[in-house]
Amino acid sequence: MNTEKAYNILANVLFAHTQENEKFDKLEMMTELGESVLRRRVTRYLDGKQFYPSPDMISSQATNDARAASEFLRSNLLETTGDKIWGFTFTLYPDGQFNIDYTYDMPEWMQDD
Repeated sequence: MNTEKAYNILANVLFAHTQENEKFDKLEMMTELGESVLRRRVTRYLDGKQFYPSPDMISSQATNDARAASEFLRSNLLETTGDKIWGFTFTLYPDGQFNIDYTYDMPEWMQDD
């Protein structure tokens, strides 16, 4: 896998959360990466409103692909920059452009009390 393929996988997983010809202003996937856990939440934005598609809309293969792409991005960033990410927000626009913002802080649900 390479970075471009990982981004394509994430975009395809986001598209899988929509119906054919369903309109959106943007799709957003917020991901938190633990050592062996992946949390993901998808939001569809349209006309200033948020919609939360059911995770049941995508296949288990798409879920596995999203995990592999997410883990690749984490490993690749660690290897190339030395920075460990704990998640990211991947935003996809209708024209196919995207933005990715990495999270460098450990999620609260993973921290010891």
